[in-house]
Amino acid sequence: MAPIRTLASALVLVLPGLAALAFSADSPVDIEYAEIQPLAPESMLLDVTRSGDRLVAVGERGHVAWSTDGETWQQADNVPTRSTLTTVVAVGDRLWAAGHDAVIITSGDHGRTWSRQFFDPERQQAVMDLFFTDPENGVAIGSYGLYLVTRDGGGSWEDGVVDEENEYHLNAMIRFPDGLRLIAGEAGYSYRSFDDGESWELLELPYAGSMWGAIISARGCAVFFGLRGHLIQSCDRGDTWVELATNSQSSLSGAAEQQGLMVIAGNSGTVLTWAGGGFTEHKHSSGVDFAAVLPLSGGRFLLVGEEGAHFFPENNGTGDG
Repeated sequence: MAPIRTLASALVLVLPGLAALAFSADSPVDIEYAEIQPLAPESMLLDVTRSGDRLVAVGERGHVAWSTDGETWQQADNVPTRSTLTTVVAVGDRLWAAGHDAVIITSGDHGRTWSRQFFDPERQQAVMDLFFTDPENGVAIGSYGLYLVTRDGGGSWEDGVVDEENEYHLNAMIRFPDGLRLIAGEAGYSYRSFDDGESWELLELPYAGSMWGAIISARGCAVFFGLRGHLIQSCDRGDTWVELATNSQSSLSGAAEQQGLMVIAGNSGTVLTWAGGGFTEHKHSSGVDFAAVLPLSGGRFLLVGEEGAHFFPENNGTGDG
């Protein structure tokens, strides 16, 4: 089974992006809306977030689904893209989602309806992560070094550069309260910025493979995770990194932490839990590839990936058996 990040990137063409003119929300180009399909919430979902009292997930073919309990999902109407959506983020009452064809869409009603802000298929690049510090200021990062910046809530997006010499995929961004930013990237190419993204430097990591995700732990440490079960941690702002033994060969794509428990999800139903004393590996009964993790109430977590949304622990807190 292909890694979930490979699945998420399957529609990205293998040619480097061209310096093409981007289409804004006011472009006259005809918009193709995502098709309403009864089983869309059970298709491949690649990210999930919370907006108000709703859970909002995004995935293949422009599917957006929302739920109030994680059990019952409804597909959003009038989503202005059929491109695979890889990431979704909420800031205040506004949502942004993005994905293949460098598409960026936004919603002001907690994911019920959407409008398109950016679309440039000629770039042949995918947005893999979005990060907003407030409703006005955000960045989009992605394949082949894609780095877009907005200072007006997504009304316009400008190109930026992380690495002038390389165009490796930029997969996930985290930010510390003082403006320190880290990017987890492809093939050992990950980056650090001390000035809130104005300039970047290459990190020296103990593993030269791809890192697909990143979070900041409750202890204030940066945690990167990715290919073949590799997970690395820095507790000194990226100066030094150590690899933590997960004892898993499954590629890892999503993580979240609550109440001192970190849950990291990956391929083939793999779920790792970590409370600071080493990892415990669980096998989810679904056996699917997971892409993202979101904390829920009661110590549970929502996992999204193939076949839609799933819970961990399974059985209302009784674990996986």
